[in-house]
Amino acid sequence: MAYWCENGCGVEMEYLGDGDWKCPKCGTVIAFGESDDGSESLSVYDAALIWMSNGKYEDYTFGYSEEELEEALR
Repeated sequence: MAYWCENGCGVEMEYLGDGDWKCPKCGTVIAFGESDDGSESLSVYDAALIWMSNGKYEDYTFGYSEEELEEALR
């Protein structure tokens, strides 16, 4: 799964870590990671899709276990 800039730049967002993505063209940041107050989070299903689309690389687990991510993909 790829994320595209919401400003219509036509470029794929770059992963910054901690669930955050940044447009390399305009600098817009989309924060999918956990906020400071803990009120927002990435669902296990969305995390599993991102994890799978990045080759199941451990940096894309977003705090979920591999078992949780695998289960969400079933």
